[in-house]
Amino acid sequence: MIKNVISGAFIGIANIIPGVSGGTVALLLGVYEKLTEAIGEFLTASKKDKIKFIKFLAQIFLGAIIGLLAFAKIIGFLYSNYHEGTSFFFLGLIVASLPQVLTHRESKKIDSKGKIWLILGVLIMLSFVLLQFLLGSSSEATTIYHLTPIYGVKLVLAGALAGGAMVIPGISGSLLLVMIGEYYNILGFVNDRMLIPVGLVGLGAIIGIIGFAKIIDKLLKSHKDNTLYFIIGLIVASLLEIWPGFTLTIQDTVINLVTFITGIYIVKLMSKLQGSQDANK
Repeated sequence: MIKNVISGAFIGIANIIPGVSGGTVALLLGVYEKLTEAIGEFLTASKKDKIKFIKFLAQIFLGAIIGLLAFAKIIGFLYSNYHEGTSFFFLGLIVASLPQVLTHRESKKIDSKGKIWLILGVLIMLSFVLLQFLLGSSSEATTIYHLTPIYGVKLVLAGALAGGAMVIPGISGSLLLVMIGEYYNILGFVNDRMLIPVGLVGLGAIIGIIGFAKIIDKLLKSHKDNTLYFIIGLIVASLLEIWPGFTLTIQDTVINLVTFITGIYIVKLMSKLQGSQDANK
């Protein structure tokens, strides 16, 4: 039980950090196959297996909530007080994650269809960035909170996207939240214990985990390379949204470089650990 809760905590922490995949962490911790089995086969499982799945998922979920609540405060503090350095840390995570996504390809060469899907991903993400610019929106948490029906639907959809990505190694749910401009808003809701918006995001996450993850999983199985190229296109274009600017002082330059390199190192370390685990199987 304790191991599952701790694993869940690390998965929860991973889902807070853009560029880090909760599915990847689950894979590294050795609970990924059991997690996907419990989610994917729950409805058709026997009563005995259902009880086993419920206990396991409850332990993972408890740990994830603990990790999320604890780390959300830290991320919020760092972003508020060290915005530029924190953003460069995220950039390091994301840039280093791109080659990790490519390792899942079946073909080492990109064909014309793959290029089209890559460009499509870039264009869709650029349209999000342009729309946010035209509307004067920001990826930072808003200071005034108004829950309108339309925004409530957006929070459910945001939770569904993040939830769907949670169970897929290499794809970061929090990165998707950054893409649609809701990452820091949701962090603020969690930190301020705002139950209604957090509940809407949680509802969406449950829907995404059960339904949307299955759709992505089928796409990855039937059109794996094109789906990955589309995702890479989204991620590459999202770097424009995350870019914080660059303060030309010695202190800020050093901090930005150190945090950027630290983000890259963390992804490389996780990749190395995953390789060691695969070799031992």
